[in-house]
Amino acid sequence: MLTADDGLLTVLGHSQRQGFLGPGELLTHVSHARAHDDAAHPMPGQQWCDLGSGGGVPGLVMALVRPEVQFVLLDRSRRRTDFLKTAVQDLRLADRVAIALGDAAELARLPEHRHAYDGVVSRAFGPPAAVAECSAGLLKPGGRLIVSEPPGSDETRWPAEPLARIGIRFLRMTGHAPTFAELVRLATRDSTYPRTWKQIRKRPLY
Repeated sequence: MLTADDGLLTVLGHSQRQGFLGPGELLTHVSHARAHDDAAHPMPGQQWCDLGSGGGVPGLVMALVRPEVQFVLLDRSRRRTDFLKTAVQDLRLADRVAIALGDAAELARLPEHRHAYDGVVSRAFGPPAAVAECSAGLLKPGGRLIVSEPPGSDETRWPAEPLARIGIRFLRMTGHAPTFAELVRLATRDSTYPRTWKQIRKRPLY
């Protein structure tokens, strides 16, 4: 039977009551986050980014599972990042989990975030093209993007030609209910991407 630390469940309960985490059993959210962690499998000493962390999943769960990995939880909402700062303190993760407030497309151009991450995880950030474009600015060459996929998804959500323009390549689908897409950033140095969030939304790559 799946269990979770009482402190984690308390934090996620607060998140859910504030509307930062979707409905459903908290243990179901924890199970999904652990599956996300299994798909990503961060290695000790790496730094990973939770893109659009929202209510803290999968980032908070992964940080508890991987004590030798650094995490940045990124979100554009001050209410959510204020919550995440408190959650990190409550879970005693402040020594290796940082919170980044801002537009992902803008943060991906700042030196402290630009090509700084060994991996990015995304559960509900946005359409595939937007996830990929923002992640292209965050990932190191060889860095991996692990995206939670809706039921019934397949690799057609990640077409090769437009992704190649931003230096991203689809690798595989992993897992079953939940399923995750795994992509990798190639060793390209195109400074064009990511574009502004307005451009990403108005003229998506595909």
